[in-house]
Amino acid sequence: MAVADSDAANLELARKRFEAPGYATAAEMFKNHKIDIAVASLPVRANYEVVMAAVKGGVRAIVTEKPFTAKLSDADEMVAVCKAKGIPLASGLVSMNRWNHWKAKEMLHSGELGEIVRINLYDDNAQGGCHGPNLARHFAGAEVDWVSGFVSGDPFNDYEDQDPQGRPGFGGLGGYIRFKNGVECFSTFKETGWRAFEVVCTKGVLYKSSVASRELYILKSGKDKPMSFDDMQPVPDMNELLIEREDEDGGLKYGADGWALPTDGMIHSTKAVVEALDTGKPVKLVTGEDLRQALELCIGLRESARRGNTPVKFPIEDRSLTMYPQRSRWNYKKELMGHEAYMKALSKQVK
Repeated sequence: MAVADSDAANLELARKRFEAPGYATAAEMFKNHKIDIAVASLPVRANYEVVMAAVKGGVRAIVTEKPFTAKLSDADEMVAVCKAKGIPLASGLVSMNRWNHWKAKEMLHSGELGEIVRINLYDDNAQGGCHGPNLARHFAGAEVDWVSGFVSGDPFNDYEDQDPQGRPGFGGLGGYIRFKNGVECFSTFKETGWRAFEVVCTKGVLYKSSVASRELYILKSGKDKPMSFDDMQPVPDMNELLIEREDEDGGLKYGADGWALPTDGMIHSTKAVVEALDTGKPVKLVTGEDLRQALELCIGLRESARRGNTPVKFPIEDRSLTMYPQRSRWNYKKELMGHEAYMKALSKQVK
């Protein structure tokens, strides 16, 4: 085990926390150690460089932060080089990376809830689509055929929020998403009072009150043609075993070592990567390929808005297209918050 961080203060904290050797660069760490699993929990702007260094360093599996990256061609290359080397590439601590979401996906694709009629997405589809659009693609069970989109801000800006010149970004993304199997997704960023996600089927409904939440609910009918919600009953146990990371007052819970407890998503992600290495089976997580396609979906919605809301066919031909996520995701948070505020926020991870 080893750690690398270009920030000297953070490097010292990590080195002491894990009693591991520390390095100023990932390349130096990979040169000195044989690493099985590289976890690139970084500002997104560093993902491409570190993934490439990890591949060169001979790692066996890679996990990156969300969103994946900004440029389509970089996403293509990261996915392709890992695939060529047989390296599992997982990405992001996202809502799909939970056991109940995988169980729900299996139910949908088995036909247990009947035919998928439509997907409703009430969200601004931020951060390269790592939550809502990624969920929609997983549950639809097919790749995107075409989209027609609109934005809340300037469609000709490559930045989600304020760009380096201080100009407003493209803002929220929405529109119509057509999957190759005929499943339709209707997405809106307009305020509805809740950030929701719904999959409407002929014999049931899957819904979440937030695209990023742990909880997931399913209503299922025993009838071939249910006429109303009164004909449906909730599927039990969909949210059992989810680990609560916060106490009743909203504060963090801590383990015996004094550090904040990991979330259920973190635990499932860790087990899934280890299982993939032990068995040789595909990693049961959101992959780099998944988030590459989520990014392409969002770029397609923005590209459609640039073209007067005309349909954009997939795959998108221009792989140089770029979509920078929120500043707090793309950049190092300490640069934005300042050292003192950053370290104060980080200190909450320890009791």
